Amino acid sequence: MTTDKKNIQALVEVCRIKGIKHVVFSPGSRSAPLVIGFSQVREIQCTVIADERVAGFFALGIAQQSRQPVALVCTSGTAVLNLAPAICEAYYQQVPLLILTADRPPEYIGIGENQAIAQTGIYGNYIRSSYTLPETASAAAAMTAEAIDLTMLGCPAPIHINIPLREPLYNTTNDPLPDFSINKISPQFVPPPQAIPLSQNNMLICGMHELNETLSAAVGVLSSRSDFVVAVEPVSNISTPRAISNMDTALAMISEADYAKYAPDTIITIGKQIISKRLRSFLRMTAPAHHYHISTDRGEWNGLGAKEYHHIVTNEIVALEALCNASPQASDFAVLWSNINQKVIQRRKEFATTVAFSDWWVFAKLINSYPDGANIQYGNSSPVRYACLWPTRKGVTVNSNRGTSGIDGCVSTAAGAAFQSGKLTISIIGDISFLYDSNALWNNALSPNLRIIMINNGGGNIFRLIEGPGRVENFEKFFETRHNLSAEFLAQMYQIPYYFCDRADDMDFVLGQFYKPQKANKPAILEIKTDGLISEKVYKQYFEFLKSN
Repeated sequence: MTTDKKNIQALVEVCRIKGIKHVVFSPGSRSAPLVIGFSQVREIQCTVIADERVAGFFALGIAQQSRQPVALVCTSGTAVLNLAPAICEAYYQQVPLLILTADRPPEYIGIGENQAIAQTGIYGNYIRSSYTLPETASAAAAMTAEAIDLTMLGCPAPIHINIPLREPLYNTTNDPLPDFSINKISPQFVPPPQAIPLSQNNMLICGMHELNETLSAAVGVLSSRSDFVVAVEPVSNISTPRAISNMDTALAMISEADYAKYAPDTIITIGKQIISKRLRSFLRMTAPAHHYHISTDRGEWNGLGAKEYHHIVTNEIVALEALCNASPQASDFAVLWSNINQKVIQRRKEFATTVAFSDWWVFAKLINSYPDGANIQYGNSSPVRYACLWPTRKGVTVNSNRGTSGIDGCVSTAAGAAFQSGKLTISIIGDISFLYDSNALWNNALSPNLRIIMINNGGGNIFRLIEGPGRVENFEKFFETRHNLSAEFLAQMYQIPYYFCDRADDMDFVLGQFYKPQKANKPAILEIKTDGLISEKVYKQYFEFLKSN
């Protein structure tokens, strides 16, 4: 038995044929035909999550790990709007989602009908394309096939299909679906790489990227050259010993008067967004002659201050391998930066011997504690910035919602990633981000591989670390949002094992217990309590310590 609506039958069948493996639902009546249709297909796993915002980010986490489109289904009305943050993040993170929103028929829009809003084109700038599902099976099949193909055409992206549905919604049938045929969109032609003219001072900047060993090998070759400096971040998922993995701290060691000495003439970028604001400011101040961005996507990198920007539309691995074969120019550029990097490493070791228990101390401990093979999901604001102060240990992968860099949905995304990957997935999250996304725990599909480390410094400590907010009157009220809340009782409510640590002496033992498989096949939460004022002081002391070199 399946829904009696032939266009929905066709949509579901095309999803099966095209290899959709996961559908995430949020409950609602108008979407009932989609529920009835998908729930009868054994090849498709259906997950139900009550909160649409959580559902959206959970689907994002699945697609982030599988690199394949995940379908996301909701009912009409404001439910559709609640998916928007995850869709926006997926668009900028380049993750494939197929959004299926149930809707009232067109004649019911704008006349005061319940749960009826203008849903056509509702996601505006944050999808590749938008469709309205036709009522006939053949047309619905063709449109669905095109939409699924578009999620993976070139760079992955979200696609929206709005689905007007007339009552009755719950009728079923055994009648077979009429025969139909579907076309496949031809893959985009990827041009061969253009020759990139190099200078004596070249800087390769690796932005957010999924793990790719072939790419890492090519980056490693370039990092060994005298005329190349390679900058990586945790979200780059590139591990090569000669790379500068802590650009914020390296730049803190260089006075602005010496910037020109360390400035590249040519910058080459791969991947997506970068985290380091200092690096952006440094490049804008020094204005390199040329910036070459290598990607097959939209190429939204024209913001690093170069005099000329060039988007090279080609495969990045092929392009980097071509650069590896280019003859290096005589240069001391790599040596200059290597010396700075070695000083950072030494100063960091010196600072670590005297640092108080604080956020800095906690991250220094966590970075080296992750079990081999773990997937680390850094929350936005403080956690991902602290992570950039140390090189990421080889053997782990790193993700973070840096598409739009919002705090919403970070735990939900990690939950989806754990559900899909089967790996130990560790969400490192601040207290405000955790509380904001606490509905992520209201989820029957939480994987026992999920671990949540909530660093509770009593408020939005990021506003103490960045310039500006601290000078505003009533700073604590309007920016830091101080609180005395804990994750303990949320963990109790959702029957999730809970751990707590507020002392350096206890950390090794607690982490050892926390990473182990939990009783009753459950995820786990570790709350690490730090002092926000001490953490602010230590963070600022660290950069002053570097600058005093």
